[in-house]
Amino acid sequence: MLETMKSERRGLGTESSPGEVVKACEENYADYWRFVALSSNADFSEIRGITRCMTGLQQEMFNIVLSCHIEVDAINARIDEEIRDLKARQIPVIWHVGMLTEPKDLSRYLEARGFPHDYDLAAMAVDLETVDGGAGHRSGVTVRRVATEQDCREWADVLTGSWESPKEVAPWMMNNACFNLAIEQRRGLSLPRKMYIASLDGTSSAGSMLFWGKGVAGLQSVGTVHGARRKGVGTASVEVALADARSMGFKHVVVLSTVEAVDMYKHCGFRPFGKLPEHTMDFRKVER
Repeated sequence: MLETMKSERRGLGTESSPGEVVKACEENYADYWRFVALSSNADFSEIRGITRCMTGLQQEMFNIVLSCHIEVDAINARIDEEIRDLKARQIPVIWHVGMLTEPKDLSRYLEARGFPHDYDLAAMAVDLETVDGGAGHRSGVTVRRVATEQDCREWADVLTGSWESPKEVAPWMMNNACFNLAIEQRRGLSLPRKMYIASLDGTSSAGSMLFWGKGVAGLQSVGTVHGARRKGVGTASVEVALADARSMGFKHVVVLSTVEAVDMYKHCGFRPFGKLPEHTMDFRKVER
């Protein structure tokens, strides 16, 4: 049985249930996409019960239905309307069904309309008081905080390489204030995030982002290139982000982890508290 998680001062409640931790993960993720959409190359919307962010990029992780809150008697018509729009856009899409969604059994409505459930993210959290740090103890591994536009470029290249993204994704990131400090500065923004690059033997090999919103700190945009995996470089990037979160006064950090990354997060002190189901559909392959 999953334990409750104790929290103080910021973010999660004093006795947070597993469901509340999952909800905190979702809320941090939704807030992250709100800031991504401050730039014109992403569209965040909350229309008629559906919250989503669409970029038009040809990779499902960049077109997300984050949540919905729709009455049962209107759910089928609203899903059909959304599917028609996504067909017209011809993009791959992920639809999350978690604690922020009503009705709770939305998955069965999506599946009935050919929108399959195919993956579960792990909702995880770490008590920062239990983290002792260790990034400096790995031979050949160094971590630096992103501070220049060139750092941003390296960070985007590392992450898009780790995600096997289409070639247009890294340039798209460099045109977005959330990922490019120069654009952020030109626009006079002050975004609630820090980015990190970890290098293995002098080669940039992993990246991560610490993002905070509504009192909750979370990890977003994390990845390690294939040739550097299981060598401590991704772990090192995460550990520096956790140290920064603790220095900022946060007591916990949350993350939505892929199945492949769960062991790395456990090594960093995270514990799983639940799952966030995903429904995925490539609307490039669906007849309009």
